Amino acid sequence: MKLFKNGKIYIERESFAEAMIIEDNRIIKVGSKNECLSVFKGESVVDLKGQTVLPGLIDSHLHFLMTAEYLSLLPITDVSSMKELIERCQKHIDENELTKETILYTEGWNHTTFTDEKRMPNRFDLDQASADVPVVLVRVDRHVMSLNTAALNYFGITSDTTVANGGEIIKDESGKPTGVLTEGAVDLVKAKLPRKTKAEKKKLLIDTMKLANQVGLTSMHTNDAKDETIEETLKLYEELEKEQRLTLRFYQQIWFNDGKYLSGFLNSSYSFQQGSSWNKVGPIKFFIDGTLGSRTAALREPYSDDLTTRGMLTKSQETLTEEVKSAVDHGFQVIIHGIGDRGIETILNAYDAALNGQPNILRLGINHMQITGMDLIERVAEKDYLTYVQPIFLDDDMPIIYDRVGEERANTSYLFQTMINKEIHQSFSSDAPIVSFNPFFNIQCAVTRNRLDSSNAEPYLPSEAVDIYSAIDAYTYEGAYASFEETDKGRLKEGYLADFIILDKDIFTCEPQQIKAIKVIETYVDGDCVYSVGEADEK
Repeated sequence: MKLFKNGKIYIERESFAEAMIIEDNRIIKVGSKNECLSVFKGESVVDLKGQTVLPGLIDSHLHFLMTAEYLSLLPITDVSSMKELIERCQKHIDENELTKETILYTEGWNHTTFTDEKRMPNRFDLDQASADVPVVLVRVDRHVMSLNTAALNYFGITSDTTVANGGEIIKDESGKPTGVLTEGAVDLVKAKLPRKTKAEKKKLLIDTMKLANQVGLTSMHTNDAKDETIEETLKLYEELEKEQRLTLRFYQQIWFNDGKYLSGFLNSSYSFQQGSSWNKVGPIKFFIDGTLGSRTAALREPYSDDLTTRGMLTKSQETLTEEVKSAVDHGFQVIIHGIGDRGIETILNAYDAALNGQPNILRLGINHMQITGMDLIERVAEKDYLTYVQPIFLDDDMPIIYDRVGEERANTSYLFQTMINKEIHQSFSSDAPIVSFNPFFNIQCAVTRNRLDSSNAEPYLPSEAVDIYSAIDAYTYEGAYASFEETDKGRLKEGYLADFIILDKDIFTCEPQQIKAIKVIETYVDGDCVYSVGEADEK
């Protein structure tokens, strides 16, 4: 039994407590210091000295194993020009003495931030980095890939190569591949990339769990198990749990790019919610469109800065509806990637058809929900569909949103407060490794409606800023709700799991522009301290 006293312990909106008692892995008492002291029978007492305590933070959608692998790659997220991208790759190839038998693979370029040429790198650009070493660079959103000529040859991508799962091999006027692949076409390469061993993946996961604990994460809905690697990936987490090496709770989103794997999984030994409080099978995950930055998000009207395209649907309405019905019939929750309004509309049509007038008891949801319009928001509210949003995306999208979709559509997009007003369930997530999984970056963008480093800039639709209580609830209660665990975690109440974090400053009163600088002093999961700033400093 352990008593935490003299703190500012967040209970729910505008409600705080002074103290709480932890026994084993549960909170058994929350209240004033005197109330807790009157029932406390232990010897371990922690004086919080006025520090703020929050429930453990829950990231409701990211790719954790991919993030772990990404952190070991050549960093390119900060490159500010095409020239710098080429030079950094060239330097890495030279310093590491890479050969034509090896592959330079990394992720994170974003052409919308380039200061010289705001276009996607093609094979001619990357041939300048190397004519011999295969170079494969993935865009920050992971929906576009750029290859040099050596990589096109290495992976056998020619003018005659076909794409089975949506997406495109971009070709020049003569019909030859330019080296740019979009959406499902990137799987032509990813399926043939060298794969890490189980031991290597486990080490990466363990190391990255420590980083996640350090920024206050105690649970996450991870989207790693995909298509032909589903069982292999799930077993990684299962083994880590058996080895008692998990310091995060995982809710597995099962990812299908290729529908041919769906029926096999639905008829396998895996079932929805199978597992423990540490690691369980969650929803089926589908895609329907791409991203705004790459102009692959599916829009109802053409892009304002490219009238020749409305983006792309990665599958037909009929196919998506059939897949959703199949998942729902097998008792699975479903979450679908939808960024553009045409993509979101396609998702809603599929969900409505699958439910056929029945209530949304499986908590079907939409991931991203960016380019909306009030008609779509009304449909989401009416059927009580969940939304998983990423306020941190404003950091990248603010400079391009008005160019991409024009003022009218931009003014009805990223409507976080409107969705709250409509009583739509809205959880926050990072979609890492697209961006950092640091929750405080996300929270700051949500409450300021601004870029992280542009506090003096004009905020984007400031009326859509959420208050600090809503932001924290979106990272705690709503994340738990999305996994059907809202009565077990996401709040610091009696009977709940002892997952909580102690902060170095009061997030409820600090300047909104300073939220990103908040540090976690300690992180507790299942009643155990899994991160302490003092221990980290010693290491």
